[in-house]
Amino acid sequence: MGGEADDRAPREQQSPSQPAFPDRKPRRRTRNPSQRTHKTTTRLSDTEKTEITAAAKQRAVTVARFLAAAGLAVARGSTTVHTNEQLDAAIDELAALRTAISRVGNNINQIAFVYNAGGQPRSGELDHALTTLIRVLARVDDAADTLVKKRL
Repeated sequence: MGGEADDRAPREQQSPSQPAFPDRKPRRRTRNPSQRTHKTTTRLSDTEKTEITAAAKQRAVTVARFLAAAGLAVARGSTTVHTNEQLDAAIDELAALRTAISRVGNNINQIAFVYNAGGQPRSGELDHALTTLIRVLARVDDAADTLVKKRL
């Protein structure tokens, strides 16, 4: 070990098209009882109730939250129902990017350690680490741009 460069091949980062954590179950947000103080009762047919329940389940939200989000989306002139699913996907992507940046930073630190100890890093090792860092930072920029566009 003693500052020697790792002989293993560098790991490839996940592609942006793959979800960062495909098996992750969305976290349930804490309930804020003061946020919604009014209650509305709605009558639905069996078919309507089944469709709405399935849509809420697909988005991992309660039926009440789904109905509120859908009603507000229409009232505000939007045809898209925003749910926590988008936020959860963004959180997962940012967590994966943080891990990737940490790994690249660790590689660069190891290269610096070898160099500062009077050794020579393997040929192309620093270039590879910097190229990977630039690629990961571009993914961070893309993720941030996507979040900004979803807010508009």
